[in-house]
Amino acid sequence: MPSFLSQYTDRNSPTRLFQGLAAGIVGTLIIGFGYSEWVTGGTETKNLAAAKVTTMISALAPICADNFQRAAKADKGIIAKLAAVDSWRRDGHLINAGYVTFPGGAQPNTNVADECAALLNEALKFK
Repeated sequence: MPSFLSQYTDRNSPTRLFQGLAAGIVGTLIIGFGYSEWVTGGTETKNLAAAKVTTMISALAPICADNFQRAAKADKGIIAKLAAVDSWRRDGHLINAGYVTFPGGAQPNTNVADECAALLNEALKFK
């Protein structure tokens, strides 16, 4: 035992030493997880998955909207067809029309379609 700890190992002092150690550990965990944004591995995995989805949506939705607007320049009837669809069904219309299908054979993502429809609603002033 180191000499600087000898005062804590006499008589009843070891109990106090271990109580202080336990209180320090508990305090560190409370402060770390409660206020310092420490997370467990499971929470980190969930946060990473959510970040991947958000990144994918923010990257692909503008491409979808741009593809639609480019097609609309060639065929003005596309805008009228999209405007005729109920606002809550426009994402499905964009999926069926192929604007949410990207090269590589990936399946269309409904979250990307939702965001694409929202971008087009703003850009084309749909109700």
